[in-house]
Amino acid sequence: MFALRLRTQIMAIHAEAVEILVTKGRFEPKVAIGIAEAIEVSMTLAQLVTVPILDARLLELRTELKAELHALRHETKVELERMKAELVRWVFLTMVGNVALSAGMTAVLKVFTN
Repeated sequence: MFALRLRTQIMAIHAEAVEILVTKGRFEPKVAIGIAEAIEVSMTLAQLVTVPILDARLLELRTELKAELHALRHETKVELERMKAELVRWVFLTMVGNVALSAGMTAVLKVFTN
């Protein structure tokens, strides 16, 4: 669709250039058409960055960045959940170890107090 719109714009510029060359430059229509076609080919081969082309490229980059940001957010969320699970596991193990150590120390103290 973009290419069709660009081609339509080029054709309109082509027709306008021929009109100017014929009326103001007093060129023969065949010569004016040849010059306009040469200008059109030069513009096409130059690959000028027009506003629509730049807008389309910026939209493409914005879409890519949004996708990468979404993926990065997902990866970060997964990593945080993994770290939370690891932390809960260590806290649980520490608590179990503390209870076991307390029970052991209580048993040792009972033995020495009797």
